Amino acid sequence: MQTMTGTNAFATLNGDRVTWDRVRGDRLALLYRQSLQAAVVSLLVACLVCLTFWAEGDRVRVATWLGLVMLSSVVRMALFARYHRKAPGNAEILAWEKPYLVTLLISSLIWGVGIVWAMPRESLLHEAVAFGFLMGMAGGALSVYSAIRLLALATITAILLPLTLWMLAEGGAIRLSMAVAAVLYFLSALRATSVLSSSLQQNFEKTYALHEAKEAAERLASTDVLTGLSNRRAFFEHAAITFHYCRRNNKPVAAMLIDIDQFKRINDTRGHAVGDLALQHVAQKLRAVLRKSDLCCRLGGEEFAVLLPDTQLADARHVAEKLRVAIADQPLPLPGASMPLSVTVSVGVAEGCGELEALLERADTAMYAAKHAGRNRVATPRESGDSAND
Repeated sequence: MQTMTGTNAFATLNGDRVTWDRVRGDRLALLYRQSLQAAVVSLLVACLVCLTFWAEGDRVRVATWLGLVMLSSVVRMALFARYHRKAPGNAEILAWEKPYLVTLLISSLIWGVGIVWAMPRESLLHEAVAFGFLMGMAGGALSVYSAIRLLALATITAILLPLTLWMLAEGGAIRLSMAVAAVLYFLSALRATSVLSSSLQQNFEKTYALHEAKEAAERLASTDVLTGLSNRRAFFEHAAITFHYCRRNNKPVAAMLIDIDQFKRINDTRGHAVGDLALQHVAQKLRAVLRKSDLCCRLGGEEFAVLLPDTQLADARHVAEKLRVAIADQPLPLPGASMPLSVTVSVGVAEGCGELEALLERADTAMYAAKHAGRNRVATPRESGDSAND
């Protein structure tokens, strides 16, 4: 019981981790989709700032700062272009997180530190203009990067903090007022990013929860609960597609019908719980013997069906014999019993036919021939007296 509890806890933690990584990936994909426009706007605004500073500022500093903004913007645009060209999936997208964060923070620092370095000195007008531009950039960062709260706050801090500290150091009522305004804006951003990020997180989590619930419902609708194999409905849906694909491409296709020998006696003498174990035992052997491309189901009761695409009759019979031997040579151990339960199966194998139903019917006929011949054996249509052409 403790082992099961530990396993369930690990599975829960692992599932939470997978969901968290998916949400991180979705957030990052959202940022990559909407960041190109932000990079272009950043470059255009930098040009406007340079026009404002050019007449009265140090032109070397202004030109150098503009060059740095242009370089960082080009690097980020190249990153976005490469990302969209690669189109990474969920498992790969997190590798793109670090380049995004690094380039954004460098760009933000170029704005925050660079504009203080490049703006004209001893001019409250230009300081106010610089403050206005930076507040606008901070507002854009809040709207664009709130998908990742810490990233949005780090970006706003990198943009506003250098000028805020400079104004506090320089002193004066006007500078102090702008510094206080920057601090108030940052405090409001703390609240806004918390709300936006939390809402986005909940939306992503609900989306994944609904998706997982849908997948679970589909699995339940197509799976035999006892054996874990496909159920009858799911088998015929997939088998029809596989069968017609093989017929269109002139590929052989074979089918097996499997029946547990004397299953009623197992239920009557050992109980239905042991009968269920016998069904699970056969299902386990089927999974071990068959290929991934083979389709297998529990038709109902003690009967199983298998469709083997691109398989001729001789090869299908070999697979059936391998399955029969695996089941017969490995008796089923029973809890509390001194002797294991011997389980055998009778298998009918057929190939070809123009329709799936006809193929399965021939395999079924062969399976009954195997039972009538003494059980625990494999039979084909010829052995059952069926002279139909393959």
